[in-house]
Amino acid sequence: MKFLEKYGFTKEDIDEFIDNTPKKMQEAIEQNSELVEVNLKYVKDLGTSVYKEIFINYPDMFLLDASVFEKMFSQYETDELVESLNNNFKVAEYL
Repeated sequence: MKFLEKYGFTKEDIDEFIDNTPKKMQEAIEQNSELVEVNLKYVKDLGTSVYKEIFINYPDMFLLDASVFEKMFSQYETDELVESLNNNFKVAEYL
């Protein structure tokens, strides 16, 4: 999970992810790290301050095809979406 450090994840963030994520999901994330990075970069670049929480709590989202992933977020007005996510990262579950 070393690649997460490029996106501002601390050791504590990575440990939280590992402690709360099934081994099979961790393996899928590692095996598809390039795709995960594309999707992670997209969420971070939206400007939300909770991209780490979204990743830690909903890692399966980051395994979606990048175009499908982007479409989930782009169907909403960016500023409103970012504000909603920043207020409650669990909104990501309903995208």
